[in-house]
Amino acid sequence: MIKNYLREKHQISNYQIAQIEFLFKTIFSEFSKIMIIGLLFHNQLEAYLFALCIMLFMRCSTGGLHFYTYFSCLSATAVYLWLAIALLPNLELSYYLQFPVLLISMLICYFVGPVVSKYRPAPSPRHFRHCRNICCIGICLYMLILYIIPSNRLLIIGLWVIILHSLQLVVAKILKKGGSPG
Repeated sequence: MIKNYLREKHQISNYQIAQIEFLFKTIFSEFSKIMIIGLLFHNQLEAYLFALCIMLFMRCSTGGLHFYTYFSCLSATAVYLWLAIALLPNLELSYYLQFPVLLISMLICYFVGPVVSKYRPAPSPRHFRHCRNICCIGICLYMLILYIIPSNRLLIIGLWVIILHSLQLVVAKILKKGGSPG
């Protein structure tokens, strides 16, 4: 019914309708994963939203591991966030170790990223540089924030999100070069 209306009233092609369907399926899929994982972290909602914002920034600028089923993506994201929010912040990284680790993460993101899905075209060299630069600027700003603001749980969670992102980026690049899914 909606498809016919779009075809007849707005002269939208089947290809354009397929693109619109893909857009809405993607939005629903991503939003539902955010909500489901949000329910898992309902007692730590502030930490979850903070980690999610940093993770989305890193993902959008440098990509990473890609899972091609809803459940595998949901599971991997939930584990990633559980590590960053619940487990790894219990491991104390000294103030003097945080900066070198972030610098290493920044270098990894710069030299390894972006790693895009097999369903997306490779970015142009210009876009590739832009994505890497945006990510590195973000990590530099995070380092500055860590230097200025006294350490707290949210900042430590953000630190672990950046570290985990750079590690999964390396895994994604290895898997992509090896021809494995991801």
